Amino acid sequence: MLKLADLCSFIMYTTPFHKEVIIIQLSERQREIVDIVQRLAPVTGDKIAEELGLSRPTLRSDLALLVMLGLVDAKPKVGYLPGRYPNYDSHIGSMLKKLTVADILSDPILISGDATAYDAVLMLFQQNTGTLMVTGEEQKLIGIVTRKDLLKVMLGHTDLHTVPVTMAMTRRAQMTTLAPGDSLLEAISRLIRHQINCLPVLDEPCTSSAPIQGLVGRVTKTDIMNAILNLTEEKT
Repeated sequence: MLKLADLCSFIMYTTPFHKEVIIIQLSERQREIVDIVQRLAPVTGDKIAEELGLSRPTLRSDLALLVMLGLVDAKPKVGYLPGRYPNYDSHIGSMLKKLTVADILSDPILISGDATAYDAVLMLFQQNTGTLMVTGEEQKLIGIVTRKDLLKVMLGHTDLHTVPVTMAMTRRAQMTTLAPGDSLLEAISRLIRHQINCLPVLDEPCTSSAPIQGLVGRVTKTDIMNAILNLTEEKT
């Protein structure tokens, strides 16, 4: 008998706001979790962790993703049950549809356009982040620089002390951004579609509270997973 976990190696996931299909590849562990839930439901997170020989915290992000996709459902004081994907009528599905970028964004980490690529590398490590927002004159966002951007420079065996960060960054005109009113699901869609880990959040007209003109924050994959985890843990 073919199991749901086998059918879901790749999920054809259609967003409720756009007629587009996003392909999400499940990991081997995620497929195993789906199989365990099918066999043992209702099953607690602790029991799933025991079956896999792992700790419960290790599985938090996997369970959150599976619940979001509707492959697994979470019932309060009961545990995890097989889901019906995509399940937007569930409690968590309904809450996900209500969340906006403004609800989950985090503070941007800034670096001056006068800095060097070496400065950017140091800041990535010091701030434990993968993306920096590059600012220019008059407090304007002029670009974004990532680990991948800096790695490309390093592979050229260039002295990073002599390379301006502006030479490694993606410029403002080529950037993909979000607005505070965009939905959480739209943020997920753009991150996956563009294969990136972070998006700047721009507000027009500029707000007085923004540290940089128009820039009110950022949304990362970590921000999204934390939001999903918070919804999931309210139920289990």
